[in-house]
Amino acid sequence: MQKRDDVENWAVYRAQQILMREGMDLALSARDFDSGTVRAKGKLLAMAIAASLVEASAARAE
Repeated sequence: MQKRDDVENWAVYRAQQILMREGMDLALSARDFDSGTVRAKGKLLAMAIAASLVEASAARAE
């Protein structure tokens, strides 16, 4: 049961990190109506999410 709680806590923490960094950058770009930056920041957000999923898969395999 402890392992599941650890994974849930990790997932919440990672989601908060991603939202605070890449999510905020994306929101600020959208506010500034800069479509090029919105695309770039959106890509960074997607990459951060993908990286966290890979990290979660690796941790699960251990």
